[in-house]
Amino acid sequence: MTSNELKAKQMIDQAKKIAIFWHMSPDGDCIGSLLGLWKLLEKQKKKVTYVVPNKPSRIFDFVKWIKRLKSNFDYKHYDLLIFVDFTGIGRTWIIGMANPWYFKDKPLVVFDHHMGDGKEEGILIKDVKSISTCEILFEYTIRWRPALYDKDIATYFYLGISSDSGNFLFEEDHIRTFSNVLKLLKLWADKDIVVNNLIRKRSLNAVKFLNLLLNRIEEKWELLYTYYDEDEMKEYKIDQEEAAYGLHIIQNIDGPQAVLLLRKIGDMIRGSLRAKKLEGKQAGKTIDCNKVAQQLWWGGHKLAAGFSVPVKGKFEDQIKEIVRNINKTIETQ
Repeated sequence: MTSNELKAKQMIDQAKKIAIFWHMSPDGDCIGSLLGLWKLLEKQKKKVTYVVPNKPSRIFDFVKWIKRLKSNFDYKHYDLLIFVDFTGIGRTWIIGMANPWYFKDKPLVVFDHHMGDGKEEGILIKDVKSISTCEILFEYTIRWRPALYDKDIATYFYLGISSDSGNFLFEEDHIRTFSNVLKLLKLWADKDIVVNNLIRKRSLNAVKFLNLLLNRIEEKWELLYTYYDEDEMKEYKIDQEEAAYGLHIIQNIDGPQAVLLLRKIGDMIRGSLRAKKLEGKQAGKTIDCNKVAQQLWWGGHKLAAGFSVPVKGKFEDQIKEIVRNINKTIETQ
């Protein structure tokens, strides 16, 4: 065991009352991480509170026990705090902003696979080469508590790996990911419920919204992009996870090296950027999405990252400015 792994295990084993936190707008990896860890801890007779800053997308309604999640935090005493799938307290949104003092100097363990800024706090179990936080949690906890695993826990971790890999389209380390998935399937992870509900199923409104995004696609140098604002999303009666379906589709279009989905949410414009992994002689030219996103606030991974910028003026004009800036950053890589 590394020193951080040993320390994290000791802190979790010794804690009797634990609070686990998600980041805002939780995705499948975040949901699987929290619920899988929650059930493992409850099997160890620990009192666990799990908190989300905002309600998960309805596309995850099929996930067992998801309706029990809370969005209000009591700020009471806990022996240990755990962050899953994020590092900075800012990602907890209103929970952190309401009482930032609460999180200062508290015992903290972080499970995450995103690149950080070097200022992370707590005991970090972080692996930026991993496709998902669920993969990290599985690799550690199957060593720590193999006897506690059941079908539900295996399914939660399978959900996260499947979600963050785009159902195994995005990942780079095939051997590691498929090895972990095989182990989860042997532990009776319910692959069918994840595939049927998360991969195959789409609402009619989500498909109609996809048509809107496809009609707006534009190509500029190395970038293929489209966009929407939250009013349009509300008009189609879908949420952000349903709207993100468009990104999964356009990234399969042949041509540009990167695809971008921009969305205007409140007073911010948020972007999701994905690069295509180039092979052979072109491998060294693969765009580093993390470096691009860091120029615009946030980051992520080399092949996928997110960013956010304040709204300034007309949405369509700012889109063109963002696209120009991204292409300039790409040119310098």
